[in-house]
Amino acid sequence: MDDRSLADFCAQKCLEKKADNVVVLNLKDRSSVADYFVICSGFSDRQVVAIADYVSAEVRKLDIKTYNKEGMQEGRWALIDFGSVIVHVFQDHLRDFYSLESLWADAARIPVVDQTGGGSGDDGDEEKDDIVRPSDFEPHRLQ
Repeated sequence: MDDRSLADFCAQKCLEKKADNVVVLNLKDRSSVADYFVICSGFSDRQVVAIADYVSAEVRKLDIKTYNKEGMQEGRWALIDFGSVIVHVFQDHLRDFYSLESLWADAARIPVVDQTGGGSGDDGDEEKDDIVRPSDFEPHRLQ
């Protein structure tokens, strides 16, 4: 499996566990750390851990090496390093705080098409719910 396919596979596995706002960033030629970041959100510490555990287990079935896993106990920000692909699973408020998408704003965003039928990817067609999240507000800028 090539790196892009692995990133897409991880994004789909995140969606299968009801991850929110799944984004894939292409970091080729921009970072020596990884070629792709898969970034998503979970609503609770249990969901963050469940998403990360599931992605890790599904990739393990493909005989792809996991180089490192972090944050699996706390469930606030879990990171799974597959070498060329790194999966970040955040609670919403921490995702907003660390803002990896802003840090890598010059990286191409690869559209994530939800193939699970759940509609929670970053494909623009998702249904809006009534849950208010920190990401719904613009950050206040001090002048």
